[in-house]
Amino acid sequence: MPIRDAKQMLEDYTNGNRNFIAVELPEVDLSSINLSGADFSNSDFSDADLTNANLSGVNLSHANLSGTNLVGANLSEANLTGAKLCEANLSHANLSCANLSKIDANRAFLFCANLSQANLDNAFLFNASLSYACLIHAKMKDISLIGANLVGADLSKADLTGSYLIVADLSSANLTKANFSKVDLNSSNLSGANLTKANFNGADLSWVNLLDTNLSQVNLNRSKLADAILPDGLNFQDSGLFKNMRLSLVSKA
Repeated sequence: MPIRDAKQMLEDYTNGNRNFIAVELPEVDLSSINLSGADFSNSDFSDADLTNANLSGVNLSHANLSGTNLVGANLSEANLTGAKLCEANLSHANLSCANLSKIDANRAFLFCANLSQANLDNAFLFNASLSYACLIHAKMKDISLIGANLVGADLSKADLTGSYLIVADLSSANLTKANFSKVDLNSSNLSGANLTKANFNGADLSWVNLLDTNLSQVNLNRSKLADAILPDGLNFQDSGLFKNMRLSLVSKA
């Protein structure tokens, strides 16, 4: 029988038990609790309150955390592979070095979350909010960030190879040395972003807003820039960056 009583679970944890597979505790209040190192795989914490909880190193693979409040929670080095986090609030949460591969986090809130060195490969974050999140060195291959808000986020040295960021907002984001090879950024907003030494090899930048960016150190080989809004004053003929590209220069209004 799965555990459905929070008090029983906490007593078992205090007594040294760390095996809580398939716990069913939707809407439970576990704010500021310490459950580090426990196994909650396949558990249901939907709509629960886990604000400021210590969940470092926990196993939440394939858990249901949809609508859960995880503001300020410590999930560093946690395993959330395949977890459901739709509309969950992870603002200011620590997810550094966590495994978030294949999560379903559509419309989730990750404002100012720490995702440095996290694994987000094959994750779904449609219309998610990651504004000002830290994604330094994050693994983000084949991730779906369609319509996502990444304003001011730090993606320096992140690897987004083959990902989808259609109509995403990356304005003022730090993309230094990030890998966007073969990424679909159609109609996205990169205005004011730091693109120093970023790699957009084979990326689709059609209709992208690149105003107030510096493309002088960017790898744009084989990328598509049809109808993109490009920085003012860029000398395409002399730059050597746009060989074999189809370009459309739109002057800044």
